Amino acid sequence: MKNIERAAEFVLLMDKQLKNQLFVVNGEVQGKKLWENTFIKHQLDKRDAGDKFSVGDHIRAMVYSLLSFGAQWSRLEPYIDINTGEISAIDDLFCQYDTEKLLSCDPEEISDKILSYKLGSPYTKKQMNALITENVSKLLSLERQYGSIDSFYMKILVKDETQKTLVKELSSPKSPHKFIQFGEALITEYLKNVGYDIAKPDRHIRRILGRNILDCSEHENAPAYEAIDIVAAIARQLNRPAAEVDYILWAYCAKNYGEICTKNNPHCDRCVVKIKCKKAEV
Repeated sequence: MKNIERAAEFVLLMDKQLKNQLFVVNGEVQGKKLWENTFIKHQLDKRDAGDKFSVGDHIRAMVYSLLSFGAQWSRLEPYIDINTGEISAIDDLFCQYDTEKLLSCDPEEISDKILSYKLGSPYTKKQMNALITENVSKLLSLERQYGSIDSFYMKILVKDETQKTLVKELSSPKSPHKFIQFGEALITEYLKNVGYDIAKPDRHIRRILGRNILDCSEHENAPAYEAIDIVAAIARQLNRPAAEVDYILWAYCAKNYGEICTKNNPHCDRCVVKIKCKKAEV
């Protein structure tokens, strides 16, 4: 982990460009793309306020996480409530996360409806089957055993505030608490969706933090757990949530968002940090 101060400067420049240029269409800011209007920001605020998260909240967090995999998030924008970040059409489809109703649903039917909205991916059917036949029951079991799902999570976080141990506990195939169809990236997205402040080490984040671009890692693509640490370090430098730093970096790469630092055909000519970027020096 290196060049944290420099990366923090880059993040500020990216954030400014996103808000002032890249999220502006015909002179109007696209509000649903702004960090402060995201579902995750609302959930971080909720947890900071000491609010409780129900089993239904956790199921919704899992659903939103799964929808972020293998599909462009921009497809969901028409369905997102700008005041809450909630995705109303999806919430209705999942019976507003009523566990009794949801457990009686047919995963195949839910998958077909998601795909009919063009919000799914080739993995949707497996994900929905795992969610309804296994993961909801796992959440209910944690609720019964520990009083709340978050009580169980806090037992782990007390021993490791970086949250990496919790991620491993919920994503490792060797763990009895693994959620099916969830690896490290989707688990961190799920945790963010219930207000935990952590980065999602997806392909965009790992690449932009790697040695060829922001040069925060010795690797071309920062390893998942190193990426979590790097974003946390940048966040401390900026005194901002790690989830916000993660969002800025992701948005700078993602299609139909900033779409500057893309893997293929990056728009280096429009990049505000190109004169400092490691890749521009090559």
